[in-house]
Amino acid sequence: MQEEKEQQRKFLTISEIANYLNIKEKTIYAKVEAGEIPCYRIGRLIRFKKDEIDAWIGTKKVVTINPEQKAKNILRSIRKPAIDVKKIIRKTIDEVNAGGYTSKHGKPDLKGPKQEVNNGNF
Repeated sequence: MQEEKEQQRKFLTISEIANYLNIKEKTIYAKVEAGEIPCYRIGRLIRFKKDEIDAWIGTKKVVTINPEQKAKNILRSIRKPAIDVKKIIRKTIDEVNAGGYTSKHGKPDLKGPKQEVNNGNF
């Protein structure tokens, strides 16, 4: 028990962490420089705590999805367009129709459907 506590408090080196994670030291250095891995800088030395590394590794778990289910999800998203084009067109036409056309005098030039009004400008 005492030995476990001492092991958890112990700081690990780059090579020890590389061996523990089974990755190259060069990769550890890159992750340190990018700020991707929890570490401590003591002067020029870089050190790690095993329990912090274990917690960090826990956040990197990738959940795989069944390829068939993923394909179904993609097809579902394609079938339902994110933008309702018909609704946008209808709204635009309604806005244009609601405004109507008025002459520079403020009177409409149309008396009824397709019937122009002669207002003496001809």
